[in-house]
Amino acid sequence: MLNWAIIGCGDVVQRLVQDSLFSKNKSTVIYVLTENFKEAEDYAKKYNIEHVLKKTKKNLNKILSDKKINSIYIATPPSSHLFYINYFCKKKINIVCEKPLVIKKKEISKLNNLIKKYKFNLFTCFYRRYLERFLYVKNFLSKKSIGKILYFDIKFFHSHKNHPTHNLIKGKPIPWRFVKEISGGGNVVDMGVHAMDLVEFMIGEIKDIKVFKSNNMNLYRVEDMCVINFELKNKILGQSSWCSVSDEKVDKFSIFGNKGSIHFTMNLGEKEIIEVKKNGKTYVKKISMKQPLHKNMFKNFINNLIQNNKKKVYEIKQNGLKNSILVGKINKIPLA
Repeated sequence: MLNWAIIGCGDVVQRLVQDSLFSKNKSTVIYVLTENFKEAEDYAKKYNIEHVLKKTKKNLNKILSDKKINSIYIATPPSSHLFYINYFCKKKINIVCEKPLVIKKKEISKLNNLIKKYKFNLFTCFYRRYLERFLYVKNFLSKKSIGKILYFDIKFFHSHKNHPTHNLIKGKPIPWRFVKEISGGGNVVDMGVHAMDLVEFMIGEIKDIKVFKSNNMNLYRVEDMCVINFELKNKILGQSSWCSVSDEKVDKFSIFGNKGSIHFTMNLGEKEIIEVKKNGKTYVKKISMKQPLHKNMFKNFINNLIQNNKKKVYEIKQNGLKNSILVGKINKIPLA
């Protein structure tokens, strides 16, 4: 039985997780620890969670000392991830943490040392590789239906007024996703890491990346435009471009082979179709991204943890990570 403590109760927990951690005879949530006590109380009542705690050192220690707790879900902004991983890993339990794991390069080695020393399971929420749309694309590519993959291109453009999760609103504080000290960077850190994970999941492991970024509109102190060039270990090349101040909305992931191409959107609420272009014809398939988005990922984690009692230790690398189904990877660009 997995007994969870959730650290944080923001929009990720409330919009995406919902009932994903609750599975009869397999998994249950015992604690929610948060700074927003009222918000967490409402969530706890909805899902019959036993304890709602205000974030204090005393309450952190209460969770740490509770022998029933064997799993922690960290759903706080990235700047606090290392603190909570370091705090709970000594218990040698399962830790699921939102992405990115850390926001500074020097924190990677600290994280690796903790994993090696305490031998705990660490999972990161790259949930898109568990969704039907991207599993379909991966399976399609494995059949070599568009021949040998040559190149991929990722584009995600939007204006500051229609950000997928947090718009900039005049007179209101800048969302933490655009505060470097909290998030580690701009939209490419918040949502771009999902695209990079899909590159490794569907196409191949990243060997090297080169990044070009700029801040054109000075709406905040992180980049609003970023272009990334990729070289994969299998010699496939690719490029991605991210713009948060465009007057045009674009969401497209394209993969080109020597016998055709496949094109699809990455995000919820966009066109739900997958297009295959081959021999002068276009074939269309519709696959939605169903809420809650984290559900399939947590289901996989829970089954894996229950069936696999042996602890697995992985090294987190700066340029990508094998076995990232189990352990999240950290790429160059999100790190300060």
